[in-house]
Amino acid sequence: MPTIWEYADQVAAGDTGFWQAATRRTAVLLAPTHPVISLPRRVPVHQVLVQTTALVIYGRTRSMPIPGHVVSAPELAAWVTEHALPGPESAPGNIAAAVRHLLDSVAAMLRTAGHRIPEPGPRALGRHSRDPVVQQWHDLADVDDGFPGPLLCLGVAAMADTFGPTIV
Repeated sequence: MPTIWEYADQVAAGDTGFWQAATRRTAVLLAPTHPVISLPRRVPVHQVLVQTTALVIYGRTRSMPIPGHVVSAPELAAWVTEHALPGPESAPGNIAAAVRHLLDSVAAMLRTAGHRIPEPGPRALGRHSRDPVVQQWHDLADVDDGFPGPLLCLGVAAMADTFGPTIV
């Protein structure tokens, strides 16, 4: 099992700029509760937590008008609260609308940061990008038969468990 630091460097995918800074900030925030990242075969909750947190930190940092903004755990908790998905008992259509809101919100942050973010689609080899931020978007927003919905939803749920009111 890799340490949070090793996995954050893997997620950075060789980037040495703002994306790497976001993955390292993610490691700083997650290290107390997730010092190592388990690599299960079925549902990669810890990996998706790191990837989603890094994408949100990157998007928030790069879309803020304040240069050098450092995203905090309470800021992530507030963001997660605004983007949490409703429970299964919610009215029909509410979950789909919340998923769309989440995808649109993250895509907008990344577009503000200067990336060409495509609409989510089916996971496919042809949907690859050399831009590590766009590739992370594909990994989290695109769908396949292996998970019922975008992995970004799982990542936000894991962020809620990590940065929720009991932790912050």
